[in-house]
Amino acid sequence: MKYSPSGYDCPFCRLAATLPAPAPDSGIVLVADRVFAFVPLHYYGGVRGNCLVAPRAHHENLFDIPDDLGSDIFRVTRALANAMREAFGCPGISTRQHNGPAGDQDVWHYHLHVFPRFPGDGLWGGHKAPYAADERLELADRLRAALR
Repeated sequence: MKYSPSGYDCPFCRLAATLPAPAPDSGIVLVADRVFAFVPLHYYGGVRGNCLVAPRAHHENLFDIPDDLGSDIFRVTRALANAMREAFGCPGISTRQHNGPAGDQDVWHYHLHVFPRFPGDGLWGGHKAPYAADERLELADRLRAALR
């Protein structure tokens, strides 16, 4: 089922089109054959260092993802989770994924949120807030270093 408006200009497709050599300010931390991960423009609650894992090809939501792409998404998510533990010393990881308007999806390109977690971090019920550009890029640098 499609929810995107007619003529939707997908920001994640625009970002994927720059791969494998994204702009330094893109926040991209990992590029695989069919999937990429990046620090988005916003964080939630007190949780900083969150990332999105997205397919390079456009798939609007979970219902559109080819079965075989699931293993690529999982592999990148696990690598990113391990990098978050190393880079941020977090004792836990959470993931979440939204589909359709009733599921709170607001970008019409499948993506999985990956959060480094700390006790009392305020993620659930926390408000969305923009990163300062330098903070976002510093977090992306730390994750890229941990992924090497």
